[in-house]
Amino acid sequence: MQDSLEQNADTRFEGLRYKSEGELHRDFHASILDGANYLRDNYGEDALREVLFETGTKVYKTLHEKLVAGDPSELLAWWRYYMDREGADYSLEETETGAVLTVRNCPAMMHLERRGIPGGKGLCTATRMLNEAFCSGSPYEIVLEETGSRSCQQTLRLKAT
Repeated sequence: MQDSLEQNADTRFEGLRYKSEGELHRDFHASILDGANYLRDNYGEDALREVLFETGTKVYKTLHEKLVAGDPSELLAWWRYYMDREGADYSLEETETGAVLTVRNCPAMMHLERRGIPGGKGLCTATRMLNEAFCSGSPYEIVLEETGSRSCQQTLRLKAT
């Protein structure tokens, strides 16, 4: 059964450029939080925003380029891939003008809580900044609304004209 799921997942996400394979290292979330806090505390909010902008537009170049071209498919595949990979309790509903990602129990926040690592909301801030970068120069925006201590809704929609 597991082989079947893995084969199906490989087919479903074929062509997705940004995916991690192999063992899942949940401490990645703590590392991201530490890095974001270090940048903000030592160089300021603008430095953190600049690093995440470069990440969102250059590291995730094709995802960004597709959004600029009006194609959200790679972002949606990326969201699905990582939510599935981490076993998140989520739903992703595509709409006529974008999509709504509802995360009912964020795996990153759960991991940080289990490890006793405070400040997990810093990941929400970093996610907002990364989303801004993804959408920079595109017809889209992503609005992140925190709906609980470990839940949020991210709405990909066309920018108001």
